[in-house]
Amino acid sequence: MKRCLSLFISVALLSGCSALSGPFSADIRTPSELVLAEPLQVNYQTEIMLMRYSQLILDAKDDRSRQARYFYERGVLADRMGLRSLAHADFQRSLTLQPDFVPAYNFIGLYMTQTEQFDEAFDAYDSIAQLDPDNNFVLLNRGIALYYGERYALAIDDLVSAYNEAPNDPFRTLWLYYPEYQVNADDALKSVQGRYDQHIDDVWSWNIVALYTQVINETELLDKLLDGLDENGPSYNKILAHRLTETYFYLGKYKVLMNDDRAAASYFKLALSNNVYEFIEHGYARLELLRLANNS
Repeated sequence: MKRCLSLFISVALLSGCSALSGPFSADIRTPSELVLAEPLQVNYQTEIMLMRYSQLILDAKDDRSRQARYFYERGVLADRMGLRSLAHADFQRSLTLQPDFVPAYNFIGLYMTQTEQFDEAFDAYDSIAQLDPDNNFVLLNRGIALYYGERYALAIDDLVSAYNEAPNDPFRTLWLYYPEYQVNADDALKSVQGRYDQHIDDVWSWNIVALYTQVINETELLDKLLDGLDENGPSYNKILAHRLTETYFYLGKYKVLMNDDRAAASYFKLALSNNVYEFIEHGYARLELLRLANNS
């Protein structure tokens, strides 16, 4: 039943764009041809763990450091379950108990960015930079926040540094491209092409970058979605759901740059449909949809 619902939603989304130009609308596929994953579901062990942490928090009331850690760990579980309000509250409680608890600041920064509360996001990331100068992710996440806050020059500074730390990460390549595109689209294309040419691994996600560099087109990217996956493997559906969440999000971003907002909205909705709550692409898909709605 869950797979049938996913099929219905995806067909409806695709069919709704049939009047648009481009492969997304022109290459309408039958349900049997669509690449879909069953939306990920919370298992009962995770629900039990959530309840267990509630008891651990009560038991640790006389140990602020331990209680802060338990609030944080329960928040991480809640975030993976899509319980964002509970997760946010737990991360805030963790910081109230232990103001130097760096991992909690990262989630606060993400949540503040995704709700366009940029000053609070910058404060959270600046706290990480002060408390843990060697943190590998603060430059990436702060750069994304600066990009959404339309501070493109500052975003480029952070995202160039983040990219230089991991030049074989295709997602750092993509996030750097977005503010560069806002400054100068032609130069951004040359830069992303150069970074694509320099990558030295075979991570599947480089296919998404290949779309942006015009090495492949949209239809070719969609045709590659199952490449390298073992359909009989025990983690097949989970891996596919992760891949679809990322691919549909970055296809949505691509469509935004092409001024094809209706197709972009459909891709962002498809990114959300897999329930991969812990991926930043899931949270930012909601932000992108909100912005599209406000601009319509």
